Amino acid sequence: MSDRKILYLRQDEVRRFFAKIHDRRDRALFDVIYKYGLRVSEATLLTLQDVDFERGKIYIRRVKHGIGGEKPIFRDTRRLLKSYLEERQETGSALFTGRQGNLSDKRIAQLFKLYARKAKLDPEFSVHRLRHSIATHMFDAGEGVETVKDHLGHVNIANTMIYAQITNKRRQDAFQRLERSAEIVKTN
Repeated sequence: MSDRKILYLRQDEVRRFFAKIHDRRDRALFDVIYKYGLRVSEATLLTLQDVDFERGKIYIRRVKHGIGGEKPIFRDTRRLLKSYLEERQETGSALFTGRQGNLSDKRIAQLFKLYARKAKLDPEFSVHRLRHSIATHMFDAGEGVETVKDHLGHVNIANTMIYAQITNKRRQDAFQRLERSAEIVKTN
């Protein structure tokens, strides 16, 4: 396990970030990046064929030797994607396009910085913070390391464990469980 501290957006910061996105494409784009813990380059690999609304699946291609595959589509992600696809520009083969074709890694990074600035987030934050955030939020939601590992497409569980840092929420939840536990001796 790594000693480095993973920097992520707290839930209130993620909400603030999304509150500043009114463009359908950008909202769908960053929703998919956050919800599926995508790297920017993985988001650019998505195509229209990767989204299967009938089956409720999205196909994720992972980079860095990650494990890709089909994942269920979150209900709100489905709604955002359908809304975006009503106005999607037919300028490229990727799922996310703009006036000049497929969105590039650089353009996505620029868009993230724009919305992060509007949300008054730390200017040092990059899109990759969304990947860190979903992993941490999944642990906070009580998901186990195997589920988070699968969700992020990690091959090695040690890569997932760096996200298992104890957050204030997890510490408080653990304390409350311990306080109610019959296994902890009551001394008064």
